[in-house]
Order: sequence, then structure tokens, then C-alpha cells
Amino acid sequence: MGYADELETVYRYDSFVPNHLQMSEGDLLLLCDRKAVLGIARISWIHRYDEPKKLRRCSVCRIATIKERKEKRPRYKCRDGHEFDEPVETLEPCTHYAAYFDRAFRRVPGTISVQEVRQACPRYNGQLAMQEVELARLEGASRALLGLAEALPEGGPGLGLVANDASEDSYVPDGRDERERTARQIRARRGQAAFRQKLRERFHDTCLVTRCRLSDLLEAAHISPYRGEKDNHPSNGLLLRADIHTLFDLDLLGINPETLQISLHPRLRGMGYENFAGAVLACDSQLLSREALEFRWRRFQAGMLK
Repeated sequence: MGYADELETVYRYDSFVPNHLQMSEGDLLLLCDRKAVLGIARISWIHRYDEPKKLRRCSVCRIATIKERKEKRPRYKCRDGHEFDEPVETLEPCTHYAAYFDRAFRRVPGTISVQEVRQACPRYNGQLAMQEVELARLEGASRALLGLAEALPEGGPGLGLVANDASEDSYVPDGRDERERTARQIRARRGQAAFRQKLRERFHDTCLVTRCRLSDLLEAAHISPYRGEKDNHPSNGLLLRADIHTLFDLDLLGINPETLQISLHPRLRGMGYENFAGAVLACDSQLLSREALEFRWRRFQAGMLK
């Protein structure tokens, strides 16, 4: 599988993947590697964010589909046959997506080949990582997928997407020594991991906004932004679902320190978060730092005026 997928919880892709706009909440996914169907899932929600992506392109035609060759020279060859010594690196605008399943996932027992599923793709194209599937056209052993689909929570229409090998980027060593930076990151992650564990215990593995209890999706959020170990105090923390954490960090979601009621920035209108406006955090106010909440609330209100 491509990207940093955790098979049973999330499928990640980006705007450089053809058909990326065809994925919607409630859709069915058949998750595959190059040979077999690994699992079937229903998309519960999709988190998106914008971040530039580094692409390595052919120095002749600028296509991004290139392969590194260990023995032959020139070292690289692109899909169109051009050979070159070094690729051109570009940093390009990109939207990243994470489709979460919220437990709506089943592993496929036995072996169902990708070839069988391809027969149910009305517009199959071997160059695409995502393909539309008509479940009614499944035949042979692949019919077993219908039973697995029925066992998932209800969602979208009777169509699915085959998602496999979404990323073809190859690893190329560049010789840079980043061990000290990596060591700092490890130390920070260890502190963050301990902070998250405290919040999981404190809030009983529950997102304080959505009430989601899938621990794989829950993140430790700082009320007052992290500036050092002192800010990893449990009363300065919220346990939030990953997308809610992002909204909180961007000050698109605010928490009234008096009532613990949730407010949403107008930019979130029509984005599927309306049900949370006016809801109250699922915790006792005494568990949270009043000073930290007041600080963040002032920042949220200032952002509302922009």
C-alpha cells in the first residue's frame, strides 16, 4: 500500500492522485496491494490539509513518474523513456487527505486477487491507483466481499473504490546527517506520548468534542501552545479527534471558558461540523486550566474579527 497507511484505521492520499476528488464520506473502499485485496472499509470522515509536496521530476520532460536504476547509467529513467543523471526537485502546492474508518473495517479472509476485482471496474485504467468498482459486477471468489460490505455500518451508494499503491515515489539517499534533529524529535515525541497517555486516562479515551472513542484517532492537544515541558501539564490538555485537534490549533474552533461550549469560525460553515456548535465539552471544568482556556478563547475571538 502507498503512503503512511494504517490498514485498519485510515487511508492517506493527496491531490496528485487521479480520482482523489471522488472519495466521499460513506463510500466503500477495497484496500489492495499489487496482488490481493487486503480489507474492506467504509469512510467515516475525511481530514484534509494543505502542505507543499516535494516532487522529483524528469529533467527532460518534467514528468514525476521516474525510476532509479541501481546498475544502469544514466541513473534515472522516466515513464516516457528519457534517461538522466539527476532528477529536478520541485516543491509544489498539494492537498493531503486522510480517510478514517472509525472501526468500519474488515480484513479479507483468504485470498481474493486484484485481477478479480478489476473485472468489476467499469472504466479500469492500469495507470490509476484509485478505481471505481460496481459491487454488483463482482464474480467468483470476489463475491465474498459483498457479505463483508453488508457487515459494515451503512454509508454511501453501492459503488466502491479500489485503492492501491497510491504512491510510487522511490527512496533516494542524499547523504545528509539529520541524526541530531532526529534525536530532538524523539525526545519531543516521548514527552508528547506521555502527555497523551495522561490525557487518555484522564478523559477515558474519549474525544471531548465528538465523543469518538477510537483511540487510534485521538490526539493530545495543548490548550496553551506548547513551548516546553512545563506545558505538558494535564490541565493544559484536551483529548481530541485528529481533525478537531487541527481545527483547534488553527483557532477555527473555540471553547468558552465560562460554559465549555464550543464555537465555530464562520469558515467552517458547510464543512460538516455544524452539529458541534453549541455542544459542551465532555468533561468537568475543574479538569482544565481556566487561565489556559481564557487565553485561547481571547485568541479565537480575535480571529473571528479578521
